[in-house]
Amino acid sequence: MSARVSSSGVAFGRRTAAAVLASPVLTLLVFFAGPLIYLTWVSFTRADIVGDGSFTFDNYAEVLGEPIYRSIFLDTIVITVTAMLILFLVAFPIASFLAFRAGKWEIPMLLALVLTDELNPLIRLYAWQIVMNKEGVLNRFLEAIGLIDEPLTILFTKTAVVVVLATGSLAFVVIPIYAALKTVNRSLIEAARDLGAGWVAILREVLLPLAATGFIAAIIIVFVPMLSDFASPAVVGGREGYMIASLIEEEFNARGDWGVGSALSFVVLAISAVMVWMSIKISKVGRLQA
Repeated sequence: MSARVSSSGVAFGRRTAAAVLASPVLTLLVFFAGPLIYLTWVSFTRADIVGDGSFTFDNYAEVLGEPIYRSIFLDTIVITVTAMLILFLVAFPIASFLAFRAGKWEIPMLLALVLTDELNPLIRLYAWQIVMNKEGVLNRFLEAIGLIDEPLTILFTKTAVVVVLATGSLAFVVIPIYAALKTVNRSLIEAARDLGAGWVAILREVLLPLAATGFIAAIIIVFVPMLSDFASPAVVGGREGYMIASLIEEEFNARGDWGVGSALSFVVLAISAVMVWMSIKISKVGRLQA
């Protein structure tokens, strides 16, 4: 009797678990997998304004073959990789300080870091536009301290896009690296010092390999959204800071060419996957060498 009750309880538990999981799984299938499958189909059809919806590889041939598309892809990768490198250079010292030196200020500083990201992104973008224009705060400050004689052209350049992308994602890079560094056993650092290692050697041989998971998490959380950002180029980049997401938006909305827009979207998805894969491979090599 007890065995029968036990088996029925297990069956009920399995049914309950299946019912609980069914809702998010169905939601994911309907609102994510469904549109993705539809875009896949559209990317292989003549789906522009005059297209007949027939199957074709022309969309991918155009995306990969046209020099203008290759140029925009290259600019996008240069901008996002540069922004990501700047983020790492700034975020790692901050994360290290929070993990090892902040003491009682650790939690308040983390909260302050999170709060800095709570400002509405659109307000932040237009604030940067005010800061970087020719009559803006930055040029006025540089003129006041005598570094420049006439205003610099900062707004509507690649540099402006890099700055905005980097500053807008700082918290999302600091926190994963900080979380990875918090798992580092401090005795490893002390042992390295006892063996005569300087701070450069400790950084290269101990901290960076052990914090690799934080770097990978930051790339996944930050790099992929940056690659597909079209608001920042539109507000502070202009034509010089034009990125691939802006082109995708233009193909869908302005030109009505859903076939090319879908093909561009999947090329961006492929680039994102390759970058994440390369980062994971590099981090594994680093951990093995350490």
